[in-house]
Amino acid sequence: MLEVNLPEEPLMFFSPARHGISIWAIRIFLLYVLSSTFGITRSIAQPQATESLVTAIPIFVSDFELFSVPASVTSPATPPTTPPATLPAASPATTSVAPIATPSATPIASVPATAIVTPPVTPAAAQGRQKPPSPAADGDSDSASLQARRLTDFFAATLVQTLQKKGYNARTASGQIPQSGAIVRGVFAEPDAKNRIRRALLGAPSGNAKFFLYVGIFNLGRPDQPLYQLAADQPSGDLYGPVITLSNYIPLAKYELDKSPTEEDVRKICGQVAASLTALLAANPSAFAQ
Repeated sequence: MLEVNLPEEPLMFFSPARHGISIWAIRIFLLYVLSSTFGITRSIAQPQATESLVTAIPIFVSDFELFSVPASVTSPATPPTTPPATLPAASPATTSVAPIATPSATPIASVPATAIVTPPVTPAAAQGRQKPPSPAADGDSDSASLQARRLTDFFAATLVQTLQKKGYNARTASGQIPQSGAIVRGVFAEPDAKNRIRRALLGAPSGNAKFFLYVGIFNLGRPDQPLYQLAADQPSGDLYGPVITLSNYIPLAKYELDKSPTEEDVRKICGQVAASLTALLAANPSAFAQ
């Protein structure tokens, strides 16, 4: 009697319990898989929503400040002073009258027309015909002011183009600017012999082969902060611009570039500026959207 019935009862007793445990294990596993999938979907969708919010913020690009050596004003005075020195050598009175009117009238009439009219027309016409091979080509016919204007224009246009390719509503800062969004500003500088930061002066024999470009990102929804201030103690000399003190209250980045940069150098820096702007806006997009 004992050897036949005892082995079957434990099997019949534990079989339903094992079946119930396996069902609950499967349910828990499916619940875990579904919750994990939902979490992954949310994590993928969240950056896309943030990215669309960031690129919707209007971006303005201001001209980067680059000063140059002022044009010489002593050259127009040279021609008028030369004839009077040679005129007394002429003995007849009639021969001295004609040179006085002709040499003095010609340089005075022609120099202002060349100095005032020609420089503003030349860069506009050159930029309209073709893109310059170098943003700051140091040709003999180009003055320092034209080189500075060409470099700042190229930087602004390249940065706007770079931001637009990333999906931003970017444009150059001109006219009235709204009360929300961000504006990008910059200033070219260089160190002096005492390692003080001086505003760059293109065309001055400073001895530095490179510029420092400081770029700041400003929130238009808050009171405007200056990118830099002039130091109270200014040393004398014409090798550098004034000493400046950069602001500590705005996001600021420093870039280094040659004084005669190539287009590739400018595009590389503009790409870095765009990446820094994206990281800043993504960290707190609502602050710039208000």
